[in-house]
Amino acid sequence: MKTRIPHALLLAAGLATLVGCGQHDQTAAASGAAPFAGMADSATTAAADLAAGAPDAHDPCRLVTQAEAEAFLGAPLAGPPYLSGNPIGDRAELPDPEGSVCWYVTADNHNFTVTAEWEQGATISAGVAAHTASAEAATKGMLKLQDGTELSGDWDEAKLNGCCGFSALQGDSLIEIDFGGSMAGVEQAAALADKALARLAAPLPVSGRDGIAAAQKRIATRYASDDPCALWSADDIARLLGTPNGAPERSGSDCTWNYRNKQGRNAMFVATVSPLNGYRLFRMQNAMYAGAARGINAMGAGEGVQLRATRGIEGPWDAAENGPIQFNSVRKDASIALRQSGMSEDDIRALLGHAYDRIEAGAK
Repeated sequence: MKTRIPHALLLAAGLATLVGCGQHDQTAAASGAAPFAGMADSATTAAADLAAGAPDAHDPCRLVTQAEAEAFLGAPLAGPPYLSGNPIGDRAELPDPEGSVCWYVTADNHNFTVTAEWEQGATISAGVAAHTASAEAATKGMLKLQDGTELSGDWDEAKLNGCCGFSALQGDSLIEIDFGGSMAGVEQAAALADKALARLAAPLPVSGRDGIAAAQKRIATRYASDDPCALWSADDIARLLGTPNGAPERSGSDCTWNYRNKQGRNAMFVATVSPLNGYRLFRMQNAMYAGAARGINAMGAGEGVQLRATRGIEGPWDAAENGPIQFNSVRKDASIALRQSGMSEDDIRALLGHAYDRIEAGAK
């Protein structure tokens, strides 16, 4: 079995430092999508596929059917599931035949991942717990969230890790569903994890390596520049915001511009650009900064000092939240976070709309 570090443990450590289940049982035929090879629910088809060549016994892509994946994501899959690395990190979404995480992706790049441990799950679960302050009260087959929501399943223990990771332990086997790249919530993730647990003893005849070629082709068509400053020229800044004060400064995925705005005042912005895995990053950042804002407000409550409330904002993106710490936005799984001074919301719409257009136009 491959040696690997479960993503929930990495996510939990990183965060420490810084949708009705019934409707999801629809089949692929009902949604009008033909099942991918090896992903049928039929036991007869499964037996025939297994006879042709047994898949890897510890392939996490064998635990969720196409129908279940499409119901969870609310749209047809863009291709077969494929193996990659952890859901977080700068190489998270890239296909890897030696990867231990299974990715399910739609045409608009919404996604979720499945990780499984057939052995040593209890040890891993204990390691995750050591890196998180328990936010849930768990008993066998039941998980109670902080908001009072009760989730039930055929597990011995379950946890919600950060904003978007659900893990369920059964005996010494562990299933992890990272739903940050989807529109789904923890209730849907719990239901899907329960189905995956039930399939551990008799997994599907699916190979995550079979989906790698199609995934590579899809990712090759997406914007690939690692230079965040490539999204705006000096002429763009002059047209959109005001006269630039020199060239931009780049630091990793951050780009900083200083300029004199159209009111004649000095202003600046720092944009953090993530061309891949933006949906997941958007949800994680919103959850993290919401927690930070609550802590700041709690400390300032006695003096009447409170940060302004975060609110959603319409614009040239799929979703955006204008918060007191930074502005987070996402469009087609690319995300741009903005920290700025002297900009109106119309300025932000113009600046980020131009950047997202460049990302789409720059895709190969």
